[in-house]
This record gives sequence, C-alpha cells and structure tokens, in this order.
Amino acid sequence: MKYKDRLNLSEEDKELLVEALLSQGYAYEVVDSELKDLEYELKPGYESKMRKLNVLLKKLHS
Repeated sequence: MKYKDRLNLSEEDKELLVEALLSQGYAYEVVDSELKDLEYELKPGYESKMRKLNVLLKKLHS
C-alpha cells in the first residue's frame, strides 16, 4: 500500500496541504525531488508522470 493511500485525506485537507506547500515555497522542491526519484527508477509507465511533473515544475518556477 502506498503512503498516500494510507493518509485518507479529504479534499479540504489536500487543498490546505497544497496551499501550505505553495505559500512556504516548498512545492518546487517537492516536485523536483519526485521527478529526480522517478528518473533514477526508470520504471515503465513513469514517462507520462515525468512529463506532467516537468510541466508542473516549469509552472512553479515562473
């Protein structure tokens, strides 16, 4: 079971988490770290997620 599945966060919880990550400036670092982890694992099916994370990273950087 993945960590995120165990949390059972409500939509309001998720919105608060995203708001906190953005307001504290950690969102870029978290997305960058996730992208680097995926690059090292190079498992099938990660290409799509990596592309999406790259787009998100560019949005966060600007």
